[in-house]
Amino acid sequence: MIYFLEGTISQVGENYVVLAIGGLGYQVFVGDFFLAQAKIGQFIKVFTHFRLYEENAQLYGFNTEEELMFFNKLNNIPNIGPRSAMNILSAVKLPDLRRAILSGDEEALNKVSGIGKKTASRIIVEMKDKIKTMDKIGAGVGGDAEVIDGLMSLGYNLKQAREAVRKISSDIYGASARLKAALKIIV
Repeated sequence: MIYFLEGTISQVGENYVVLAIGGLGYQVFVGDFFLAQAKIGQFIKVFTHFRLYEENAQLYGFNTEEELMFFNKLNNIPNIGPRSAMNILSAVKLPDLRRAILSGDEEALNKVSGIGKKTASRIIVEMKDKIKTMDKIGAGVGGDAEVIDGLMSLGYNLKQAREAVRKISSDIYGASARLKAALKIIV
């Protein structure tokens, strides 16, 4: 998995930037808020989601880890693919999206192209608990939200995941290392 890229923007397209890194150019699909700030020649760090399709591979890029986490959670909702998730994050700023989901404001999501009433309702239902969980366990940078999400995606329930995270030694740093430690605890 490619978690982030650091490089110089060599090209800005309609919905992507090209990052020049070590003689290679990586096309990274980004949202409107990202594009509005992108300038050719700018050195940036982009948090990424790598998506492999049968016929091609795509990188989706974000300014922050929190945006990446939201993208991944949206992308995991049935019938919400990476393009829809990117459209949502392009149309609604992250703090406004959080507020809309927590307050059940379907209209804020209906403004997004391709998101109807049913889909907006499903996003609110699916994401509300995830946001609350992220808030409870300190899901920002450095929190164990990724570890808990990883355990839950492997089939463990929230209670099991939290218990395992609590038992991880405070000497273990990084989501990957903490996830490995949690798996050893659970198994």
